[in-house]
Amino acid sequence: MQVTHETPDRLVLEQRPWVLGAVLIVCIVILLALAMVLWSATAWLTLGFGLAALLLAVCFVVFVQRVIVIFDRPTGALVIRTHSLTGEDEKTLALADVARAEVETSRSTSTSNDGSRSVSVTHRTVLVTGSGPLPLTSSSSSGSSAEINATAINRWLSQPGNGFTGA
Repeated sequence: MQVTHETPDRLVLEQRPWVLGAVLIVCIVILLALAMVLWSATAWLTLGFGLAALLLAVCFVVFVQRVIVIFDRPTGALVIRTHSLTGEDEKTLALADVARAEVETSRSTSTSNDGSRSVSVTHRTVLVTGSGPLPLTSSSSSGSSAEINATAINRWLSQPGNGFTGA
């Protein structure tokens, strides 16, 4: 997710997972091509490649979502729009209900067969509202983008706007 528009009246953040979508599509096409090539050789490999392609297709539907978050001072609204293959969703909240943005961190530890342990740390931006925390995305990611977004949101929320605040 990244800031695409920032003025005193409006802050817009967008997540467009083009790379993830493109990688998944290429992998699905390769797996389906392998399944078709192996169709006459062995049914088990064909079934395996077909199921792997189906699993990646499900991942595409679940994880490839375009998210647009709009903080709008003149209307006093926060709008979160989500677009995916399963449809569109829009949530609207009063901007006054948003106290601040925070970073939610998840840690997961895995142990390999040789006994070595690895830790995976992922983050996502969460809004603190009067009705509880509101994640801006359904998935977390590594890197510093969640912290950058939380900082931008908190900076924008702390600035007085030029428009009216819904009063």
